[in-house]
Amino acid sequence: MKNILVPCDFSKPAEDAFRFAIDIARQSGGQVHVLYVINMTFLHGRPSMSNAYAFNLNFLKDIEKESDEKFRVMWSRYAPFTMKVMFRHVISSLVPEVEQYIRDYAIDLVIMGTHGEGNAVIGSNTDKVVRRSPVPVLSVRTYPGRIEKIILPIMGAHENRHFVDAVKELQTFFQAHLHIVYINTPLYFRNEPDALHDLERFAQGKFTNYTLYIRSDYTVEAGIAHFATEIDADLIALGTHAWKGLLHLIVGSVAEDLINNLKTPIWTFHLR
Repeated sequence: MKNILVPCDFSKPAEDAFRFAIDIARQSGGQVHVLYVINMTFLHGRPSMSNAYAFNLNFLKDIEKESDEKFRVMWSRYAPFTMKVMFRHVISSLVPEVEQYIRDYAIDLVIMGTHGEGNAVIGSNTDKVVRRSPVPVLSVRTYPGRIEKIILPIMGAHENRHFVDAVKELQTFFQAHLHIVYINTPLYFRNEPDALHDLERFAQGKFTNYTLYIRSDYTVEAGIAHFATEIDADLIALGTHAWKGLLHLIVGSVAEDLINNLKTPIWTFHLR
């Protein structure tokens, strides 16, 4: 977690994401990148092309000046000026711009607020970034502070070696206790001895400092949400298949449902 990108619209959730990114970068010795995307799709009334161009140009300069000032205020509030923080504002659409920035600057973690506001509309795009980002995304609604308890729901993602390695790295970085849980549902029901046996086989030799659990609920999402409340979790680690298009509309996404409905931060990793 050395190169961290924070898509930011200067809303409270976005500032909380920046604050948490600063905490992580301090610990890892890394760098924070702040990206503000100006969405210019809302011009009203065009008396002439020349007038519209002049309006756009002046309006853009005002937005750029305002965003520079907001960034300086946010930086001074949460990070020392001696700490290296990159700030960039662009005219574009948020999701493709985030994808391009990840490639251009070798980003290894994206931290986003889940309910943003303003031109970039961070909150409404968090699901899309989670679905398309090639690197882990940490979605936060409020500043989480210290991460001590991480939930790892087992839903088939444990067969992915890269996901397991990433979770181990995450747990080690935060020095957190891992709560590995299997959610029994009516649709995918297993008897508890078999489920517990598989959990033990999965965890042994891969993790230390962990506890195993089995919980039952109507859906996986509800089970994870209730378990997060039960143990007062600080973070939920999820593997996501990042389905797109019609398939996504049909099957939905556990990660996106939790991001939209829980206050607990969600860390997602693509199972490629």
